[in-house]
Amino acid sequence: MYQPPKNLWDVNRGLQLDELLDGDEDPRWVDTGPARGEYSLRPLYRTLGVSDQGFMGEPPDRGYYLFCGHRGCGKSTELRRLRRDLHRSNRYYVVFADATRELDVNNLRYQDVLLHLASKLVTQLTEDQIGIEATHLKQLENWFTERVEKREQTREFAVQAKTGTKVEPGIPFLGKVFGEISSALRTNSTYKQELRRTLQNYFKDFAEAFNQLIEAADGAIKASVAGQRLLFVIDGTDRLRDDDARAFFVADIHQLQQVRGLFLYCAPIHLTYEAGAIGQNFSNIFHLPMMKIENADGSPNEAGLEAMRNLLHRRAATSLFDGGVDDYLIEHSGGHPRDLLRLLQFAFTHAEADRFDIESAKRAVRQAASEFRRILDPDDYELLARIDADPAAPPHSDQARRLLYNLALLEYNDYYWRSHPLVRTTEDYQNARSSG
Repeated sequence: MYQPPKNLWDVNRGLQLDELLDGDEDPRWVDTGPARGEYSLRPLYRTLGVSDQGFMGEPPDRGYYLFCGHRGCGKSTELRRLRRDLHRSNRYYVVFADATRELDVNNLRYQDVLLHLASKLVTQLTEDQIGIEATHLKQLENWFTERVEKREQTREFAVQAKTGTKVEPGIPFLGKVFGEISSALRTNSTYKQELRRTLQNYFKDFAEAFNQLIEAADGAIKASVAGQRLLFVIDGTDRLRDDDARAFFVADIHQLQQVRGLFLYCAPIHLTYEAGAIGQNFSNIFHLPMMKIENADGSPNEAGLEAMRNLLHRRAATSLFDGGVDDYLIEHSGGHPRDLLRLLQFAFTHAEADRFDIESAKRAVRQAASEFRRILDPDDYELLARIDADPAAPPHSDQARRLLYNLALLEYNDYYWRSHPLVRTTEDYQNARSSG
């Protein structure tokens, strides 16, 4: 039976902010659905052809979907829960990629993701002993041979990639060479730019070859009773920097959509307000709203408060908090799970005893708020104060999108916005509010 840590040092040791929980199999997992208001995965499941009773209907032939939400709001945990629920013989064969762990998310392009997905697919098929006839793989093998191995700038890389393998057609060969390509893209190999350039210059050939592999994989997966259709789920692409995110989801969308299949990408929330460009390019956009600790009218939202308390107390025993300290931290988190854990981490560094007291909590809030003071401009506080005064009609401007990106502005269900409570503690915000 899981017991939360009962001393501050054990609490701090377990606070890994980038740690991902694999759904309800982790004892620290909390069902946050009721806390997010009118939120459900049902629309996404139905779009993918999965009925309310869990049966697979007719899946779409192809689709490019986005799963959006603020950084740190729990998207990765939800996607892992979705993967486990959908990856079964009577639903989907899910190929899951995590860009933050498997690629260089600080320098990511569409070429990296597509080459990595090809690698993930052939590797997973090999591990699951799902065979594909060699004739369906020939086109992808030829792309590697003709476009990588015979190209002067990447010839040496191709030789290294094939080292230790029997040069024979088949899934193992493709798994080896595309695994080496993926590794080179992740580790900033000297061949990184050349591999990207190769894919860009000969993209049509690659897309046709990848499409043939996907079509053959779909048939083999169904024949082996491993799933009804192939589904790619890509996590971590919401961590792209602003310009990189626009390039990936807007400028390069034509390349992504030349690969035919079903793809669910994780995307940063601010991009969904890009003057309709995202909505025109993707089949459907699904939002994971922030947990509501208060309603639009300012009254407490008990479901949100309860979920945040559960989240907090599964990482630190209730007995470690002086009266009201846990609720004080929750109030200043804005319903943002990661920010709540950051505040707990900061409170640990300021605690002078073996408990979380109100003074350590207040210092934690001031420390976290100071991070916003370093990134916000004076007119940002003015806009945030105006939005708080009328949260039902937020402006869809570049400035507002930037504030969503850096979490100074939070979106809740029904798509009303409110400034982060930490921002509201700053003198600049209070001055803007009083002058408005």
